[in-house]
Amino acid sequence: MSYPPNNNYGPPPQQQSYGQPYSPHSQGGYPPQAPPPQGYPPQQPPGPGQYQQYPPPQSMPPQQHGQQSWAPPPGQYPPQGQYAPPPQQGQYPPPQGQGQYAPPPAHYNQPYYPPQGQHPPPGQYAPPMQGNAPGYPPQSVVPAPPSLGYDPDARAPGDATKEAEALRKAMKGFGTDEAALIRILSTPDPLQMALIRHTYAAKIGRNLEKDIKSETSGKLEDALLALALGPLGHDVRHLKQAMDGVGTDETAMNDVLVGRTNADLRAIKYAYVSTYKKPLLDDVKSDLSGKTERFFEMLLQAARPEPGAYFDAASVDADVREIHQATQAKTGTDEIGVSAVFLNAPDAKLVAIARAFEARYHKSLERVLRDEFSGHLKAVFVAMLQHAMDPELYHARKLAECIPESGSVDMGRLIYWMAHLHWNRPYRDAVKARLQRDLKVDLASRILRLVPPGDVQKCLMALW
Repeated sequence: MSYPPNNNYGPPPQQQSYGQPYSPHSQGGYPPQAPPPQGYPPQQPPGPGQYQQYPPPQSMPPQQHGQQSWAPPPGQYPPQGQYAPPPQQGQYPPPQGQGQYAPPPAHYNQPYYPPQGQHPPPGQYAPPMQGNAPGYPPQSVVPAPPSLGYDPDARAPGDATKEAEALRKAMKGFGTDEAALIRILSTPDPLQMALIRHTYAAKIGRNLEKDIKSETSGKLEDALLALALGPLGHDVRHLKQAMDGVGTDETAMNDVLVGRTNADLRAIKYAYVSTYKKPLLDDVKSDLSGKTERFFEMLLQAARPEPGAYFDAASVDADVREIHQATQAKTGTDEIGVSAVFLNAPDAKLVAIARAFEARYHKSLERVLRDEFSGHLKAVFVAMLQHAMDPELYHARKLAECIPESGSVDMGRLIYWMAHLHWNRPYRDAVKARLQRDLKVDLASRILRLVPPGDVQKCLMALW
């Protein structure tokens, strides 16, 4: 599950000078893409006769799951362990005013989510490659960079002393100023929030997460931590909660892991083991079993073809036949066969497969998945396909599911999705528009009517 990007990480700098303006290229990156899962062929550059994926607009680089990112030139991702070092205490640029962190550049908040309808109609792939013919793209694909907030060492320059002191004041002594916590924590972007966490530890000498846990409880604690931890920390905490105790919250697991870029999946894995001292895959395998366990084991290899990877019409046709043979053409289903198709296709190819499947068999691929599978695997296949077909509508549906007009509100899931979308505000606004236009849902009105009045309701409204 992922939504498209804003800005892209660049390579780590040689040394950022004191007072240098907020530049996306001062942040770190993530290591190169891991090898594909065992038993699946590595992705190769296309040969003669192969086709390029339908290209996105020049100004809108493709990415999954909606977070913002900054793209580097090919070959400039640092190896693991070589992130740009965080600035030492006292090396932030001098503030323009008390407690002001440096504002991002003008392009920082520009909406980079892609418009709908980027994918080609059936059979209309880009022209075939002809060696190094002029006008055609190179035969290599730059891996999608980590989303904004998914480099654990990256933070905004500037001075967040005012915010750190205000947070401490809101939680110090008798009582808690919940309104101040909501106001301060709902304002920053991911890198500014990372700066606030760092400043709180360095200048206040305390851990922001621990203080919030000691001063708040229940769903308000969950909502404030979703903001204070930033997008990466929130994903990791949500996953841990999904697998704690008896049973597994399969929906929460899908919400975090489906539709993510390879770089973000790797970031989540590294942050999980750093936080909980246990590999994410170990916890996943202890909670799941059988074909579902195998699917998530392959997914967490983080080796899906990158956005922009080449595919040809013949491979789409072969995948269509494979899915048919694994489902409608036999008694029972071949879950691993369908998993292999889904995990070896970028989103654009999944769209092409779905269209070709319906054209050939006169039944939508989503309907076949719903009819032939059950339980967790059905949910994850349908989620992957829906996200590939229309990510904005996918996320709009997720929000609507959390707070139905009739029925109970899933507060934990509503907090997750509202906080997650909050980190990319232009994309959040696009999802808001799709909620109203396609689903006829006014989320703010539902929150005011269906969430009990109080601090949790106020926090959710601050995110919307």
